[in-house]
Amino acid sequence: MNLQEYYDTIMQLSHGIVVTLDLDGGIIHGNSRLESLTGYTMKELAGLDWFETFVVEERREQARKDVLEKAGHRDISRISGKIRSRSGDNIYIDWHLKALSDSDGSTISILCVGQDVTSHMLKQKGLLREKFTLIERNKELNCLYEISKLGGDVELGLQETLEKIVHLLPSGFQSPESTHVRLRVGSLSWETDGFRKTENILVEPVESSSDIRGSITVAVENGERVGKGESVFIEDEKDLLSTAAQQISIIVAKKEIKSVKKQLEQQLRQADRLAKIGQFSAGVAHEINEPLANILGYAQLALQTPDLPDQVRMDLGNIVDSSLHAREIIKKIMFFSRQLPPQFIPTNLNETITEALRITETAAKRSNIEIICDFDESLPPISADPQHIKQVMVNLAANAIQAMGDGGRLNIKTLNNANDVYIIVEDNGPGILPDNLKQIFNPFFTTKDVDKGTGLGLSVVLGIVKAHKGFIQVHSEPGQGTRFEVAFPCLQSNQPTE
Repeated sequence: MNLQEYYDTIMQLSHGIVVTLDLDGGIIHGNSRLESLTGYTMKELAGLDWFETFVVEERREQARKDVLEKAGHRDISRISGKIRSRSGDNIYIDWHLKALSDSDGSTISILCVGQDVTSHMLKQKGLLREKFTLIERNKELNCLYEISKLGGDVELGLQETLEKIVHLLPSGFQSPESTHVRLRVGSLSWETDGFRKTENILVEPVESSSDIRGSITVAVENGERVGKGESVFIEDEKDLLSTAAQQISIIVAKKEIKSVKKQLEQQLRQADRLAKIGQFSAGVAHEINEPLANILGYAQLALQTPDLPDQVRMDLGNIVDSSLHAREIIKKIMFFSRQLPPQFIPTNLNETITEALRITETAAKRSNIEIICDFDESLPPISADPQHIKQVMVNLAANAIQAMGDGGRLNIKTLNNANDVYIIVEDNGPGILPDNLKQIFNPFFTTKDVDKGTGLGLSVVLGIVKAHKGFIQVHSEPGQGTRFEVAFPCLQSNQPTE
């Protein structure tokens, strides 16, 4: 057997892949194992470039460099790589390389003996994928668990809860450091630092009672390269965002229900407190009213006595003035406690306001305050109690006059808007502080001195407006004056409750 026959026999008897390459990477010999794995015959392969034939383009030059460099060693070298079969399948091979020399010791070719390790590599890749999947699933479950804990924290308000969720959510994704989140619910919005929309985004709606309330967007910046049309997000991450959106929807609904419940409880407590105050006030008013009427009557009778000393006449006058002032306070208490129900009749609002302002004219002139009226003459009549409407105007005007002090302007305007008529009372006084503005309609709340106000004026106004099925709102800023807007329904649409 000559050397060529011996070499050919070795190639055929080897259980692995055997191939001989020239120093340029051309294929010289190959055994049947090479043919069966690659799908090529040696007749087709002879003379072809190994790297052009079996290695993908992006790895081709590096693979050529690695093989030829290792073949320069006299010892057997090892290298692992991947080749592509005729059908396009990947075959993973562990190679042993040996340089073949001629009688002069010059390298003339490279002997490559390889072992197919494809099944082992695929199994290893499968295990790695499973490990990766388990790690990602654990991150996602932990993220969802933390979101559920935030949702169950009764101490956190809705906005604080949603803000914490936004900053927590990136931890459930593959690359938390390059994952950004933005959450929108109604007019509110929260987002992680550096959020911006990229090519790699996921969006899920936030729904509540079948209505879309907002959305949650996840954007990955500088994501790994993927094929055209492919996503950087794995399926579990899409499920994570969907589940998170559902949890957020539940949290929003629960927190809103809790907030509404809390408001209702506060309103019930307030209503109960006001009812008790009203009952107490009505009782006190009734008890005081009779002796006060006697004091006023006797003082007025005493004033009719002829030849009274000046000091006595002055003292009796003070008693009358104080009694009248006390009677006005009792009248406010009676209004507040609803002991004086409104008597509804068709009412001309402009005329009623004009009559009410006559009561405040003296106080306005004394304080050098100009009252400017701008009445809408086309104003339709309303169903109202004129005395109660006068009480509203007197209270609002008196408050404005007292607030402006010495000098100012009080604008009174009426206007017609669809089925409602409006009274607008606006002054250029010092305005109301924000903390006080929240309490101005609370009974007995006042910023005036003890002898100058009871804190019932605006409570009475609110009660009268509500009894007429109207509404009142106030706009005020420190240093910018105060504006009250009162609306009453027109006669044809007003259905007061007796």
